Amino acid sequence: MSVTDFDQRRNRILELIIEAYVSTASPVGSEMVAKRLRSSLSSATIRNIMVELEGAGYVEQPHTSAGRVPTDRGYRFYVDSVMDVRHLPPEELRQLAALIQPSELDVESLFERAMAALAELTQQAAFAVAPTLKQSTVKQIELVPLSVRKVLCVLVANDEMIASHVVEIVEPMSRDETFYHFVKRSLDILQHALSTEPNERLLVDGATYVVAQPEFSRNPRKAHAFLKGLDAEEPLLGRVREDLSRSRVQVRIGHELAMPAFEECSYITAPVGMGGEVIGGIGILGPTRMDYPRMRALVEGMGQAVSRLLSQWDER
Repeated sequence: MSVTDFDQRRNRILELIIEAYVSTASPVGSEMVAKRLRSSLSSATIRNIMVELEGAGYVEQPHTSAGRVPTDRGYRFYVDSVMDVRHLPPEELRQLAALIQPSELDVESLFERAMAALAELTQQAAFAVAPTLKQSTVKQIELVPLSVRKVLCVLVANDEMIASHVVEIVEPMSRDETFYHFVKRSLDILQHALSTEPNERLLVDGATYVVAQPEFSRNPRKAHAFLKGLDAEEPLLGRVREDLSRSRVQVRIGHELAMPAFEECSYITAPVGMGGEVIGGIGILGPTRMDYPRMRALVEGMGQAVSRLLSQWDER
């Protein structure tokens, strides 16, 4: 047998172990692999290959005499070198866009609808990094005097993104100010208002889907740690922000997230763009035991659907 033939069989058996573990959440033995493989390989040969996979760090035994479960390294090798990367066909992308389109041109509502739909489709926690006014072109400013030292500043961008701030000014604004001084004062107020806007908003939905899965339902402490990790959103936002800067779908597995609360989780994130620039992102977070080909295709497709709708709005 050539090395290439052995590698192909080893990869196929790793794939079957992962597929079986994803569907059963239980350690996978050689007999189950043999049933799924449906080939002339004997159980002894399969066991030997499973030992090879364990030696390579791709699978492990939870305890003696148990079957094998994939490791973070095994999932990583599978995602990078074994699984077939799927893409949603155009018709499904159009269906996604129709599913998430809000009744009005509202960016935050679009991200919220996309996130909720993704959580339901994947049965995982879904998240979105939504843009704020700092990442958009302010097209309209309205200043409403509330008192001689307070002004309500209303900012509108792209016809649908709105923020409002009450700004306190040092010098009282008189009714007879010249146009020049009014414009200069307006710019100062605008700068102050924008300084209070966050760079992004992290939205999360569907955490209950995750804590209901065996990894967490059997271990309340893990479920509690997972939920606390979502509440402390800045570490997750920082990791997602880093991956969005690469402008492509990213998969992080287990310890790659570098967050204790999510060390047994994976996430998949896809960028959302408008006008040729990445303005946000969308993704899922769940146990490392997930259907990576399907999850990746859905996350990528949702990112494309949101980007398509934003581009259509921008052209109006």
